[in-house]
Amino acid sequence: MTTAAVPRGNGEEAGADGRSPKSVLGKVGLILSAFGDGDLSLSLTELTTRTGVAKATVHRLCQDLVASELLERDGSHYRLGLLLYAIGLRAPRQRTLRHAARPVMENLAQALDSPVSLSVPNGTDLLCIDNASRHRNRAGAPIGGRLLQLHSTAPGKLTLALLPDQYPLARLAPHMRRMTARTLTADRLPGELARIQEQGYATDSEEHRLGYSAVAVPIRGPRDGAYLGALSVVAPTAHHNVPRTLTALRNAAEAVTTRLAVIEAYRTEP
Repeated sequence: MTTAAVPRGNGEEAGADGRSPKSVLGKVGLILSAFGDGDLSLSLTELTTRTGVAKATVHRLCQDLVASELLERDGSHYRLGLLLYAIGLRAPRQRTLRHAARPVMENLAQALDSPVSLSVPNGTDLLCIDNASRHRNRAGAPIGGRLLQLHSTAPGKLTLALLPDQYPLARLAPHMRRMTARTLTADRLPGELARIQEQGYATDSEEHRLGYSAVAVPIRGPRDGAYLGALSVVAPTAHHNVPRTLTALRNAAEAVTTRLAVIEAYRTEP
């Protein structure tokens, strides 16, 4: 189980004891993870505040990261470099799952005329790694590479329900915020997660964004049935046929698992 840590200024984590790590690599990790979803760039002062690392050290490491193309200069600010994105796409687990899921997601988005997203557990977060949508209906869909709210989205609640040891509610509860008037409160969330465990899927009824609802189902590993990630569809509430979406999502998730089995079998052939 992941150890709970002390949140930094943007909700990220400094370390189990709340202090900055002593190693250079640990400090670099803090700098890179200081960027949140809404941050196009951060100043040296903002990076210093969020990481808890000395300003002179942050400045020196940022220069090295710029030289390595992991960061880019944006005037007096810094932004994440494209090299980080390229490296992330090479992660074996993410690459294999995206490869297996991509054609299935495209077909599903076409059939439902709604965005389809693929999200995976990533430490104590949930990361959207791919999105497929028809050009007419992109609104409400998470962007690939974005961290998702755990308590207010369908894939987030599904992950909380299926991985309770990795995502303990006691750690999450203090940081939950109401996204809409329909977002579940901390006292109602345990009952919702129990229902999700029983029914095998999760829904979001305007809990994350007014006017939009979502359904999420798990993608399972072909060998051990382990939870690999969530396949989800978001659509305007007024036009969302949840039973139809759920059936299509379950069929799609099974298709992804089958494709993963084929890929694994191909790779193990002599």
